[in-house]
Amino acid sequence: LPFKGTYEGLETVDPVSGHHHLEDVTGNATHLGQFTVTAEWTLGPTGGSGTSTWTAANGDEFSTRFTRNGVFVPPTATFTETHTITGGTGRFANASGSFTVVQTRGLSMPYNNSATIDGTINLGH
Repeated sequence: LPFKGTYEGLETVDPVSGHHHLEDVTGNATHLGQFTVTAEWTLGPTGGSGTSTWTAANGDEFSTRFTRNGVFVPPTATFTETHTITGGTGRFANASGSFTVVQTRGLSMPYNNSATIDGTINLGH
């Protein structure tokens, strides 16, 4: 099934570990409706990788692993993440699929992100 949507929220960076965190993020997507998402990742010289949890309004959720690549063109940065669904609860208990998230943000912290989501999800029903 097509999986599409958008979200907005904040990204912070832990000054000690260098880990990036996506928090206070809300959006709307097919098969999720209104949702929240949290993510954590690390960045290296050529990109990064991390994990995320996507939670629907009723509490059903799915998790992903993703890789991330970016382009910095001041005053913004654009990142493309490739997500693979790794598990879920409720209606997402048997879900699988993959999708991309294209995220744009400013270059000063805390980073205000906006993103589009496009891919597929199999609910396994």
